[in-house]
Amino acid sequence: MITRLILMILALLPFASGLNAGVLERQFINKPAPATPPGIKILLVHDKPGVILEVKGKYKLYNPHNNEHISTRFAGKRKYIQAIQDGLKWGEEFPDQHQLLIVPDNSEVTTVVDGIEYRGNIYVYDVGGTISVVNEPDIEDYLHSILTTKKTNAKAPEVLAASAITARTNAYYLTANPKNKFWAVDGRQVNYQGYAVIDRKNPIAPAIDATRYIILSRSGDSEEDATPFPAQWNSEAFGDSSTGEEILSRISLSDAETMAQKGQHAAQILAKAFPGTNTVLMHYPSINANVK
Repeated sequence: MITRLILMILALLPFASGLNAGVLERQFINKPAPATPPGIKILLVHDKPGVILEVKGKYKLYNPHNNEHISTRFAGKRKYIQAIQDGLKWGEEFPDQHQLLIVPDNSEVTTVVDGIEYRGNIYVYDVGGTISVVNEPDIEDYLHSILTTKKTNAKAPEVLAASAITARTNAYYLTANPKNKFWAVDGRQVNYQGYAVIDRKNPIAPAIDATRYIILSRSGDSEEDATPFPAQWNSEAFGDSSTGEEILSRISLSDAETMAQKGQHAAQILAKAFPGTNTVLMHYPSINANVK
């Protein structure tokens, strides 16, 4: 109860102070990463004859269908991977294996797919004789990749923090409500370009780090019963709160900037943008699916 109370208080504190790494922020916002950070599956390649796939270090191979361990490789590998008549071929042949899961030994081991570098697990599927490839980075790396490569009109640290929390909320929702059982996001639609493009000098980068694992929830005040939703910022103020599946903010980013200039902090901005929601600090990737 004490910890939960502190987290509730923390949700009302200015997120800019988190960027200054005060004692409370170091203890709770900048806490150690969970043992298994939540990941998000992103479609990289679809229906191609094959790709050049390179793992830069030690890795393990599994069959993702049944999680059967195939082998452990202690050295990196760079070969063309393709579907053959009775399985997959990646330099060597994998008879009767029509899908592979590549698990890097640690976060420093990256995988290059057709010249683009990625962190996290890699899935390769033989779909009717063509190759589809899915990357599964942790959500924090995903946010850095898609947000630090974009230009934004947001300037105030509190607005950047609110933007990071909104994007994270959407990512958690997509993970809980994937397009299909193989992937949650089409990388082409969100311009996902992997690990190497992350710009740590972008002003939103420290905001992502300072708000790590914090999302918006439409109900519930803990990670066990959090209900993320497809949150998106609206470029202009409007009346209705949704367009299709997306739940658009009630205010624009320019409105949020005005609030920040008047001393409003990120939690207050988010309360105005998404009424009826609250912030939740997600220690573990336990989220409720199919809640809108």
